[in-house]
Amino acid sequence: MQKIGIDYLQTYSPVARIESVRLLLLISMFLGLECKHVDFVTAFLNGKLNNVVIYMEQPEGYEDGTDRVCRLRKSLYGLKQASKVWNGTLHKILVKIGFVQCAHHAGVY
Repeated sequence: MQKIGIDYLQTYSPVARIESVRLLLLISMFLGLECKHVDFVTAFLNGKLNNVVIYMEQPEGYEDGTDRVCRLRKSLYGLKQASKVWNGTLHKILVKIGFVQCAHHAGVY
């Protein structure tokens, strides 16, 4: 069980507002641009836990009779900070391939 202030501090991650999406679609239509979308399957499982140390009990089926724990390298569904961690990972990838984050709408690139 995670406790705020001990196991996590921040959980916010931006999302694109529907008004922003509609505006981008309208602009692309007028400019004759092609629009594409992407769905990241199990996105939260791909969030890298950089500078965050989280341990968990051994999952069922992996127990070896000891009190050992596992250190997470990537996020899991159910972690309070999972969406923030995924957003940070996605942001780094998008910036690396040339996208620029909108100054007024953090969920738009």
